[in-house]
Amino acid sequence: MTELNTALELRNRFIRETFGSYLSDEIVDTILKKGGLKIEGEKRRATILMADLRGFTSLSERLPAEDVVAMINIYLETMTEIIQKYQGTIDEFIGDGILVIFGAPIQRPDDPLRAVACAVEMQLAMTSVNDRNRQAGYPEIALGIGINTGEVVMGNIGSKKRIKYAVVGRAVNLTARIESYTVGGQIFISESTLCECGDLCRIDTAMQVMPKGVKKPLTIHEVGGIGGDFQLFLPPKKEMTWKELEPGLPVQFTMVDWKHAGELGHRGAITKIAHNMVEIHAKVLPSPLANLRISLYDPYDHEITDDLYGKVVAHLSESPPAFLVHFTSVPPEAETFLAEFLGAVLN
Repeated sequence: MTELNTALELRNRFIRETFGSYLSDEIVDTILKKGGLKIEGEKRRATILMADLRGFTSLSERLPAEDVVAMINIYLETMTEIIQKYQGTIDEFIGDGILVIFGAPIQRPDDPLRAVACAVEMQLAMTSVNDRNRQAGYPEIALGIGINTGEVVMGNIGSKKRIKYAVVGRAVNLTARIESYTVGGQIFISESTLCECGDLCRIDTAMQVMPKGVKKPLTIHEVGGIGGDFQLFLPPKKEMTWKELEPGLPVQFTMVDWKHAGELGHRGAITKIAHNMVEIHAKVLPSPLANLRISLYDPYDHEITDDLYGKVVAHLSESPPAFLVHFTSVPPEAETFLAEFLGAVLN
């Protein structure tokens, strides 16, 4: 028995050392206790956090591969430490995105609270991430986070040749939808998460959205902080300083559905500009929180870029259509061009 126990201990140590960098400690423990392939599906209520860098796909296409990897590693290194601090389980890294579960494989009564606190600290930590980026000569990046609470199925997913411990279900898909509505620096949570957190969350705004696959409008809430034992708060938003453009700058835009865009067909004009934000007047009114791909032109109708991305954050008028767009990805040529009108570089 002693030799058998020693062999099992050596095997378990080997598994921990080999997979410890790829899986959370809790998932490794579950695999060791339940025997890996024997982990069966289980339904459970959990809180899901999804984080994604805004506009990073477009940014990465303009940078050398080694810089892209270095930037992602700076970001993931910082975020991983915070997630582990709040006992979240990192289910997977999806490029620059992170899927985190609070409640699997170990469920705790304060999972939603820790998820929200984790998200706030992640946003606060972006200051240090961007400090490191600037020191290394890399551009600044911005993070969007979505959180939802609901029933998930957890367990082994795959086949005998390729298998992983994962969580799936409608609640996971809905979290991805909620996260997609964010711009850099924002945290959106669902009604179910807010109900679980009580009045500890500082809610800055709330809005109704209609994600695909959902029959009724969904209310999402923008979190500005969390009290109680956590006492973590994002700084107040700065008041916008607007500059009017006369005449306006011509643009063409199209709505982007999950990063797939059609032809640029809707014409309009930028009539006001602020830091990372513009007011656009057009003949159509995109839906709130729609993602736009924008072609920008100078006053003489010469194209500056066709690779400018933004999100509709407010409707100003239905007739004539006017709306605000928050930029999520600004290529260097657009940044330089717009800075001439604003008098400061847009990040």
